[in-house]
Amino acid sequence: MNVKTAIYARQSLDKSGEGTAVGRQLTECRRLAKSQGLPVAVEFVDNDVSATKGTRPEFARMLSLVRAGEINTIITWHTDRLYRRLRDLVDLVELAENNPIRILTVKAGDIDLSTPSGRMSAGMLGQVARYEVEQKGARQAAANEQRAGKGVWGFSNRPYGYERIDGQVRVLEDEAAVIREAYERFLAGETLYGITQSLNNRDITTTTGRPWSVSTLSARLANPAYAGIKVYRGEEMGQGDWEPIVSRETWSAFKTTRNRRRKPENWTNRAKYLLSGIALCGVCGGRLLARPSYPKKGVNRAPRIAYTCTDKWCVQRDQERLDALIEGIVIARMSQPDVKKLLRPKLDVAPLMAEADELRQRRDDLASLLADGVLMVSAVRQESARLSKTIGGLEQRIRDADDADGLSDLLSSADTKAAWDELTLGKRRAVVSALMSVHVDKQKNTRVFDPEDVTINWRS
Repeated sequence: MNVKTAIYARQSLDKSGEGTAVGRQLTECRRLAKSQGLPVAVEFVDNDVSATKGTRPEFARMLSLVRAGEINTIITWHTDRLYRRLRDLVDLVELAENNPIRILTVKAGDIDLSTPSGRMSAGMLGQVARYEVEQKGARQAAANEQRAGKGVWGFSNRPYGYERIDGQVRVLEDEAAVIREAYERFLAGETLYGITQSLNNRDITTTTGRPWSVSTLSARLANPAYAGIKVYRGEEMGQGDWEPIVSRETWSAFKTTRNRRRKPENWTNRAKYLLSGIALCGVCGGRLLARPSYPKKGVNRAPRIAYTCTDKWCVQRDQERLDALIEGIVIARMSQPDVKKLLRPKLDVAPLMAEADELRQRRDDLASLLADGVLMVSAVRQESARLSKTIGGLEQRIRDADDADGLSDLLSSADTKAAWDELTLGKRRAVVSALMSVHVDKQKNTRVFDPEDVTINWRS
């Protein structure tokens, strides 16, 4: 009979250097094969793979070769290297019913799955292995909780900004500076998207060497460990025994700001700059939005706000210079003798307010219709979204009508410039929208801000 022998080795994690390490397993299995006069045809190794979690690709490949009749003897260091789950043992037993398998182990002897006593022995060994895993898990959980109570930070993957040296957690100052910068910019009002773009533009990578993403940065900043706070299973366990990167005050301010931004009534999406959403791209016609513009690598300057075509990224222009240009043109136009024809009757907002109130009531009534079983959850969600969108449009028309007073304020003033300076941003934006459309064209010279690259069309 042509005996086809395979060796199987597996290691989940070997920090202590015990005999289960893959290298030692293979050495001892080869020695056993030689003593039995069995030439080894193939070796299978699942390194850093648990037998109780996930999949083992080499184990699955070995079983497929057993089914194909290419392997009939398996040598392993111990049965717990082969199986710890009942399901794996069942797979092996089913294979043994149709394919003669001999299992030799270095530490647990031979296993004959073709006999009742052999299957019983295999099952008992599997139960023992499972018991040891569960006991180890329980001991590990208790040890983790004890360390957490003492303020010890136990991490397996290195957190950005820290490293472990001789068992002590130490700050990596270069990375810590990035974390502090991110907190400061977020608290100053910048978005996570803008901060992420800045880090990537400067070729600052994560601990894995990959670019930053919004979700990655958000998860890092949401970690209380940066303020020296130990958390175990979602519960704060007090002060940790490592040096914090940011103060408790910064951490508290971050949590407050993050929660505030999650509430629409407190974190508004209304424009913060004069031409945001008003100026148009002269190439594709898309609306320009204000976003941070970061210097190229090696250029030492602070980030600036720029109006950018975010539809196709056609054009970009400095916000301060473009705003100053348009403000100057508006003030000059409003100082002309014929400007009174620009004044339009103010919109009566009372009907708009009444309609918005009626729609809000209809939206509130959806809850009772859902409770009474008249509407399904999906229908309520869809109708609520539709009503909210309509209400939002009405509220914007009401705000625009209120802001339109800016024109009359400018017309009635003897000092147009002084009157402009007194207007709110909303009223300034309404004046610009009422007077003109602004198209930002491609720059002829990217190093120079040229007013000729901006096209203004006056509204009649």
